[in-house]
Amino acid sequence: MKRTLAAGALLGLVLAGTRLASAEDRSGEVSGLLITLKSEKATERAAAARILGEIGPQAKDAVAPLTDALRDSEREVRQNAATALGYIGKAAAPAVPALAGALSDKDWQVRRAAALALGRTGSKDAEKPLKQAQKDKVEGVRDAAKQGQRELKKALKK
Repeated sequence: MKRTLAAGALLGLVLAGTRLASAEDRSGEVSGLLITLKSEKATERAAAARILGEIGPQAKDAVAPLTDALRDSEREVRQNAATALGYIGKAAAPAVPALAGALSDKDWQVRRAAALALGRTGSKDAEKPLKQAQKDKVEGVRDAAKQGQRELKKALKK
């Protein structure tokens, strides 16, 4: 019970910091969110991953922990981790192999998030997995793979 309250209090502080931080530099929030990403409570882990995604490229130090979170037991955590890696963008390129692996996740929401994220990494290594994901049995995943491929082509032209 005390751990749950402590973790909840920590997340509350991080969320309060989120509102107070400037829109220009939110990188200071990352270390607290990385602690919350290891919480025993799935809701807190999922929220931490979501907020790291909102921080975007400034959360580049979270790439490895978010990559690990792609193997979480809870769907929402895996989905939010994939989405966050996509919003981090090119700095998340080291996560491409794990995101490609997430295209085989049992939950289609995770596969969809991974497909979108792959396109946002700007990594040429994302091309083959995105092409394969266009054959997924779920239309939403196929559409996300097509969108990811379009975003990847734009990123590669830059």
